[in-house]
Amino acid sequence: GFWDSDEIEMEAEENPVIDPKHEKNATAPGLANKESLKLLPLRVSHLCLRSAYLHRGNALAALGREDEARETYLKVFPMLDPEPRCGRLDWERSSLYINIGNTYSRQGNFDKADEQYQIAERLGREHVENVEGNKIDGMGMVIVAMRARAFALKKAGREEDGKKVLRDVIDMQIKLNAENEKKKEEDAANGVVEGAHETAVGNAIAAS
Repeated sequence: GFWDSDEIEMEAEENPVIDPKHEKNATAPGLANKESLKLLPLRVSHLCLRSAYLHRGNALAALGREDEARETYLKVFPMLDPEPRCGRLDWERSSLYINIGNTYSRQGNFDKADEQYQIAERLGREHVENVEGNKIDGMGMVIVAMRARAFALKKAGREEDGKKVLRDVIDMQIKLNAENEKKKEEDAANGVVEGAHETAVGNAIAAS
């Protein structure tokens, strides 16, 4: 499948039961889980290397070494190419595109920066528009990409255009807040139902 939501959901389990036939994938049930560390050391090392490149790129950008920062961010993409599409990994992809866009923005090249912001935004919108996508993560990605575009517009001397984008950001943030509240209510309702079911089962056992 295009989206691997089932595998990502395994990360929430403290003691996951892994099917012996399950593909040995270090992204499930989570890098911190001891079972993951037994699966594929190469994949684990790639995750650590991706993080190292990201932090190195951020450090170079903080020093004003924008070209070097951009080159460092770009080194992550070949490692992400074989990875599945899911909210968590698309956040990583989106963040990289935004960071690359910011390097161009700081160099005064808004057009090149906006190319990167558009890619980052598109990743989020694909989640929002696809029924199998992660809508909440997708909306978050869109907000971050649009906000980066707004700041880049201001830096480029197009403050009014930036304000228009920020109004769209606010509209999307309101929708995201509503989605988060909806999810909280659904989770709470599911918890009540599950609790009621466990109580009913316990009462039935006690009665027997």
